[in-house]
Amino acid sequence: MRRLVEIFLRRILNNSENESGFTIVELLVVFGVIMLLTTGFIFYNRASERQLILFKEQVKIVGVLNKVKSLAIATYGETTVPCGYGVHFEAPNKIIIFKEIPAQADDLACLSVDGVYTAANLAEKQEEILLDKTIKFKELQLRDILFIPPNPLVIIDADFSKIEALIKIETLNGESERIIKVINSGQITIQ
Repeated sequence: MRRLVEIFLRRILNNSENESGFTIVELLVVFGVIMLLTTGFIFYNRASERQLILFKEQVKIVGVLNKVKSLAIATYGETTVPCGYGVHFEAPNKIIIFKEIPAQADDLACLSVDGVYTAANLAEKQEEILLDKTIKFKELQLRDILFIPPNPLVIIDADFSKIEALIKIETLNGESERIIKVINSGQITIQ
């Protein structure tokens, strides 16, 4: 490579009659091809970066769902046993882990729970998670997924008849999307 650069520079600097050099057209073509390849590489690199962020956030959501499901199964170590743990989704990119506690303190059978996150009840909120700023929820049609111990039983938006929930995330420009599916038996899958 060094040898090629030396030859190139010698030809440009030695502009005598008996030696031939590169013409302006040849130089422009070479620089044009280099610029074209560089531009393509930069755009490809940015698209790949957005895909990686999208996959990372999808895995983060699955991790949060598994964490909440695990909390619902293992409720030891607390003074009062909650009626369940849930995940609340807020547009554009916020996730809240909440503890479902009965409205009445003496309700040990959890008959007074509403099955959804109540922002006014500060005791419910356990943790708030923000997705990457380049990712948002797409068509957020569900708000809450609640896991009730010990099985855990899964309730989607306080509706026992809902069989599955789809959580869609996408890049801000809408170029790519990923889907997380939760079914009422507790299975969490990605698509």
